[in-house]
Amino acid sequence: MANKENKTPPEKLHEGHREKMKARFLETGYAGFSEHQIIEMVLYYAYARADTNEIAHRLLNHYGSLAGIFDASYNDLIKNGKLPPNAAFLFKMIPALIPIYHDSKSHHKVYSNMESLKRLFEPYFTGLDHEEFRIACFDPALRLNSCILVNNGDPVNSPVNMRKLTEIALNSDAVCIAVAHNHPKGSPMPSNEDIRATKLISETMSNIDIRLLDHIIVGENDTISMREKAFIKIFD
Repeated sequence: MANKENKTPPEKLHEGHREKMKARFLETGYAGFSEHQIIEMVLYYAYARADTNEIAHRLLNHYGSLAGIFDASYNDLIKNGKLPPNAAFLFKMIPALIPIYHDSKSHHKVYSNMESLKRLFEPYFTGLDHEEFRIACFDPALRLNSCILVNNGDPVNSPVNMRKLTEIALNSDAVCIAVAHNHPKGSPMPSNEDIRATKLISETMSNIDIRLLDHIIVGENDTISMREKAFIKIFD
């Protein structure tokens, strides 16, 4: 009688593949990983035993990119991405953690130039599909005291709440501030309204002995400093 061929159960194959992927990540981080492999690993924590490689490919085919998946709404991930609620929740939880992690690392760090201000603000706007307006408050040594959301708006507009902006600056004992907002679907170049708002902010802060360092605008693919582009020096 012929010996029956020993076959490894599918779940054991998946388990071995997962452990190799995790070990590789711990060794090199995401270096060398494709987008579908990264999504595949994220899905490990939503599917206990399924072959998440196939699911990752399906999601990338539907949403076009890793960013497209993370930017999709919770309801869309369930309805059109065909994910269970816990998997959809995981994809919304990860990007929301980025600015919190960044805020924790940035507190009391010194921000002494325009490039450092760009790096300060950029993570807060990651994955947003609408405009938000933030204020960063600094002590005399340019150490960050706080970075706070002032207000948010629709995909193309976030009017500045000047009263709240002033209250935050005063309550944070700010000697100087920087402000930032995003253009989620376009160029970071300031509109006429952005320039008018910046002038108003500069004048309002000057009246309470607080200096406006910069207005950072985070676009879809680039970030600019209004001071670097010479939009602010005319207000000083």
